[in-house]
Amino acid sequence: MGKTKELEQELAALRQENSMLRNFVDASKDALFCIEFKEPVDLTAPESEIIRQAFENECVWRMCNTAMARLYKLPEGKDFDAENVHVVFAHNPENEEFVRKLIKAEFNIDGVVSLDGDYDGQEIYMENDIRADIVDGMLHRMFGAVRNISEQKKRERVLSERLNAMSNVLSAIPDPVLVIDTDGILQAVNPALEWEFGWHLDDVLGQHMDTVVELPEGYSLVTALPTQGADGSRLRVSVRNENGQIHRCEAHVSSFGDTDDDRRIVITLRNETRHHSIADHEVATPQVSDFAQSTGSR
Repeated sequence: MGKTKELEQELAALRQENSMLRNFVDASKDALFCIEFKEPVDLTAPESEIIRQAFENECVWRMCNTAMARLYKLPEGKDFDAENVHVVFAHNPENEEFVRKLIKAEFNIDGVVSLDGDYDGQEIYMENDIRADIVDGMLHRMFGAVRNISEQKKRERVLSERLNAMSNVLSAIPDPVLVIDTDGILQAVNPALEWEFGWHLDDVLGQHMDTVVELPEGYSLVTALPTQGADGSRLRVSVRNENGQIHRCEAHVSSFGDTDDDRRIVITLRNETRHHSIADHEVATPQVSDFAQSTGSR
């Protein structure tokens, strides 16, 4: 009789603790979840098999809170814990990579990205903080917090597209273009630097600009271009090619960036020797043509 009463008291205490825990979880503004594998995942198996089991072994939601339901746009009146896990956690290449990262981190990792689906049928990028319940190499549960980073991903994609477009533009410019920071370190160059002066791009990126360009004595790029969009006067500089030969060039200098940390200076070079040679050739061309015409008319 006494033992029965003790068991009833322990059971009542457990119910109370479970109710309190559930209230804490529901009150959280963070989207919290737990995936419980009714068929545990064997983490001692090869990676490909672990990934397969993570998507194919029977599993259910547990302890998902109101913020979770709101984040994934679950219709009113439905219980997230009763829903199919794989409606949200879809089997796709991005989520295979997500599981691969979990495996490498032994299911203890923050900020890992998954590509989920919501109940409006939209794909959404999520950032996850994951922990797990692992016993004897078997994954029984994984749980954590999740945040929607879809807008951030969109901004990153737009920025990447802009950078690619800028890179294409730079590549098409026939004159060498150097992008340096305020310490004079080369951050970017276009292929024309190699065409014109023989420098391989990998040999100059991260180097100080004086590896390639020597400015007039006393000229400071930072003081000459104090603000974003400032347009410096054209100046003559000495440019060293890969073999150490010096070329006299005209340089046009401009800048962009709001702060000292992100400010960059752009130097566009024009090889005076080569352009004079082209100009001389253009002058000579009509003379050759006139001569050809005169001999042809005889």
